[in-house]
Amino acid sequence: MSAALLGLGMAGAGTVANAAGLPDRGDQACSQPMLRASVTHIPNSDGAGHTGYQVNLKNVSPESCRMAGFPGVSVVGHGDGTQIGQPADWSTSPAGQPKVLNPGATATAKINAVNVDENGGILGADCKAVKADGWRISPPNDTRALYAPYPGLWACSSDVVWLQVTQMNPTS
Repeated sequence: MSAALLGLGMAGAGTVANAAGLPDRGDQACSQPMLRASVTHIPNSDGAGHTGYQVNLKNVSPESCRMAGFPGVSVVGHGDGTQIGQPADWSTSPAGQPKVLNPGATATAKINAVNVDENGGILGADCKAVKADGWRISPPNDTRALYAPYPGLWACSSDVVWLQVTQMNPTS
């Protein structure tokens, strides 16, 4: 789906108007240079062989921007940013509307992950577990990635799908 159809606005595509017909702030899509990424464990999310993490994309630019859609999420390691295993699948949540992410505001998404330990967790030998360095996060509709370190993370290095991510939810 094109950025114009999503209402993300593009240079030369005009401005987005709000319900009152006035030009809206944040008519550009949020992109990698505007954001900082972090990933945190969601307290009390462990159970039935799964755990939850929260992706946080904070707007560190002086400009508002618009965000909607799924982030790209993968685990990296080997001390050099090499992707480990498969990237996260997208959840089946319905498409969200672009929302303004003001300077200093944060958008979040949830990662549902199979619990992986040195033995592969519930996936066992199918997982081929390895130590990871952290997460690679690409903002929606942007192929450039941000790095979020995460000490102590184990990942599946095989082709098994063990991660699923929801759409970004801007909080502003």
